[in-house]
Amino acid sequence: MAHKILAVDPRFKRPDRQAQIKEFLPPGFELAVPPDFSRATLLREARDAVAIISAMQPIDAGLMDAAPSLRVVGKAGTGVDSIDVAAASARKIPVANSPGPLRSTPVAEHAMTLMLMLARRPWLWKTAERKLHTQMEGSAIGIVGLGNIGRGVAKRAAAFGMRVLAHTRTPGKFRPEGFQVAETATLEELLPQVDFLVLTLPLTPESRGLISRKELALMKPSAVLVNVSRGPHVVTQDLVDALREGRLAGAGLDVTDPEPLPEGHPLWGMPNVVLSPHIAAHTDQVQTASYRLLFDSIRRAVNGERVESLANPQIYA
Repeated sequence: MAHKILAVDPRFKRPDRQAQIKEFLPPGFELAVPPDFSRATLLREARDAVAIISAMQPIDAGLMDAAPSLRVVGKAGTGVDSIDVAAASARKIPVANSPGPLRSTPVAEHAMTLMLMLARRPWLWKTAERKLHTQMEGSAIGIVGLGNIGRGVAKRAAAFGMRVLAHTRTPGKFRPEGFQVAETATLEELLPQVDFLVLTLPLTPESRGLISRKELALMKPSAVLVNVSRGPHVVTQDLVDALREGRLAGAGLDVTDPEPLPEGHPLWGMPNVVLSPHIAAHTDQVQTASYRLLFDSIRRAVNGERVESLANPQIYA
């Protein structure tokens, strides 16, 4: 009997996604996509699963406990804020994910794309409006979070001739070659200086609501905000108010809170907002590498081997 991998995210219902996954399924394993994603259905389907995987949907302690044969939880991505990692660790269950460097390049490229769109405002071109644009060279970019993605954005911004500033909870660790990054001691010191603010930090309890009315009030009215990390970093209503009132020039959002945005949400209709559906890391190269790594991690866990790419390595201590 094949080992059951339960997919608890509607994204796995797509035929193209399932076809791609089947290329990487180890022998003796099968992917199970439930008929619906109600709580009752997921709890029932988990009973004989050895692995549970998701993209964005939650995997909590209750779902883990419903799977007595569970050996591993998998995330088709890097961030694991939708998974109860503490609960998994308490049960000695590895949480397999994709390492940050795998996704940093496309996400950094996407951040630059959003910045360029906000600077050049292509939605005005079709009406032949000859309004002035923002020049990237000489502008100041402020990056919050200097992990792999933040460093990738810094490298690309420097290539555009931008002045690169950053705020990070681990100052002094990034030593760029060929360009400079000016680190600020506080976020409040960073915000008034920048023309582009880019969020690339992981979601933690401390970073929820990091950008609220108070922080937005410190920014230039001509500045724009780009978020390619997690939606809850920004208080959405405060962002909407700042955009409506002209206290912020624009926003480029690959992530939102809530996500997805409901129909009729104010952000949909704002001309100075560029939205993308959480696709910054969605390239053929990343998808292929992520699935290969994820299913190899599942095979390892089920066979009693150590999982190398995981969010809770302490379970092996």
